[in-house]
Amino acid sequence: MLKNVERKIQIFVEGIGGIKRLDFVHGTLYLKLENDSDCDFIHKELRTFYREFINPEGGVNMYFVGDEFAFDFVPEDAEAPVFTDKEESDVDMMLELENEMSRGK
Repeated sequence: MLKNVERKIQIFVEGIGGIKRLDFVHGTLYLKLENDSDCDFIHKELRTFYREFINPEGGVNMYFVGDEFAFDFVPEDAEAPVFTDKEESDVDMMLELENEMSRGK
């Protein structure tokens, strides 16, 4: 990953707060959080920032490694299905089918 992109991400993450340690290694962002339960919030915020300001066709995968979290910046098709719009539309479709079945359609 380019150093200027890493720097933009670093500045953004530092602005979120709740970070004990931050380090980039070979394009992967490693974070030690003050509160591990904040990981999903940080993942969502980081993904939103990355897609809006750096790569609109990218994604962010999160892994728990030892006592810290690792964030990989990947192409959209390699992103874990945590944030996919397709997943939401499938759930909506199933709920609609259940509603129609309960009405006898």
